[in-house]
Amino acid sequence: MQALVTAAQMAAADHYTIHELGVPGLTLMEQAAQSCVQELGARLTDQDHVLVLVGPGNNGGDGLAITRLLHERGVSVRARLTCEPDAFRGDSAENMRRLIACGAAFEAPNPRFRTDIEPEVTWLVDSLFGTGLSRPLDGRYATLVEKANAANANIMAVDIPSGLSGDHGRIDGPAVQADLTVTFQRLKLAHVVTPANAQCGQICLHEIGIQFSESQKIGHFLLEPADVDRPRRPNISHKGSYGSLAVLGGFRGMQGAAFLAGRAALRFGAGKVRLFNDAPETLLSLGSLMAGDIFAGPGTQSYQALVIGPGLSRGDRVTEALAAWALSAQRVVWDADGLALLPDGRGAMGAEWVMTPHPGEAAELLGIRAAQVQADRLAAVHALAEAYPGGWIVLKGYRTLIRAPHGDIFICGSGNAALATAGSGDVLSGMIGAMLANGVPMADAVLSATLRHGLAADRWVQHYRDYSMTAEDIIDDLRF
Repeated sequence: MQALVTAAQMAAADHYTIHELGVPGLTLMEQAAQSCVQELGARLTDQDHVLVLVGPGNNGGDGLAITRLLHERGVSVRARLTCEPDAFRGDSAENMRRLIACGAAFEAPNPRFRTDIEPEVTWLVDSLFGTGLSRPLDGRYATLVEKANAANANIMAVDIPSGLSGDHGRIDGPAVQADLTVTFQRLKLAHVVTPANAQCGQICLHEIGIQFSESQKIGHFLLEPADVDRPRRPNISHKGSYGSLAVLGGFRGMQGAAFLAGRAALRFGAGKVRLFNDAPETLLSLGSLMAGDIFAGPGTQSYQALVIGPGLSRGDRVTEALAAWALSAQRVVWDADGLALLPDGRGAMGAEWVMTPHPGEAAELLGIRAAQVQADRLAAVHALAEAYPGGWIVLKGYRTLIRAPHGDIFICGSGNAALATAGSGDVLSGMIGAMLANGVPMADAVLSATLRHGLAADRWVQHYRDYSMTAEDIIDDLRF
């Protein structure tokens, strides 16, 4: 699991490293530039011509150092300054002096910087603005970025593509579309949260010696494959050792949704699974699954967890039926049609609970459009937590966002477009339900199941077309 940082947290770490630990800022800037030259140099040929776009701040200082180092390597390189050479301050000013001293080519604004990109340029280095940008680009900077994106050249962004902020995943205006982003010490939110992360291209993370104070609180994390943790079962156990899960759904015409959730739950380790719908006799060929009548209640059987929603009707009768399930004492996964019942049942969502909306369902809960959810997914997941406090929120989609009740955010580092298939969300709800039925802590259940769900898609695209995966294929992958 990687810690992610905001612009303010990164700035605080810079300050701590320089002013508390005594590491010169110029040393950090040189290390950053060396990292960029290492990555870019591995991709350059003798025929390449590099243009470095240099902004007025520390990101521009990185660009000046990159230009010098490339020049010293014999690369055909030129820097385009967006401010006068004597306008740089601090470490950037020193790198301007070094650039002049080494004889590398650069062009000053004189009086305005150019926005055209010459056709002979094959690589652009974007060192215009760093993570701290707080407003959309406009004027000549916006024009420069738009022309850079339209040029027939590859683009390497230094730290973050200019136009993005390190504090969120939005795209608020013109932003560089990078092929490669080289960033330092820790990933920022824009590197992993959609839609901004799509602007970053391949991301290379380099350590350059920045240290974080032990007192600095980090609240955003990237889940990685190694974070999936499913211990082996002891041989001396039986199906009752792994809990019973009830799936409430699969009404007439929608039986498949509950069937997928139930099958996934069994495959992911639930001891027993029973599907409850409006007509249990319609649940044919259940195999290892059992069936029950949702309107008859749970009966004498006890369940360690519930999944409410896959293929569930939204009628008043269903809302009344849920009252018999004593939700306030249950561990509950709310998904699909079950989410439409939340406004009426908010007071009894579960002793522990998680909701798993896709963007359309999240939009319905928030009273906005799905496009608004997708444009600012971090804001949407926080808004859901405010509207439905006390539980876990899983906002599905590429780089699924998971918000814990205490506010920490986890971004799922697995998954791809192969998951854009009917029933994949039903499978995820069953997987989470299985782990809850096993007695696994809610945090481990939500994080591990979501990450493992995405890993199935990652494995699929290693061998097959992304559009060819079905929900059943995700379940089959859970064998491994």
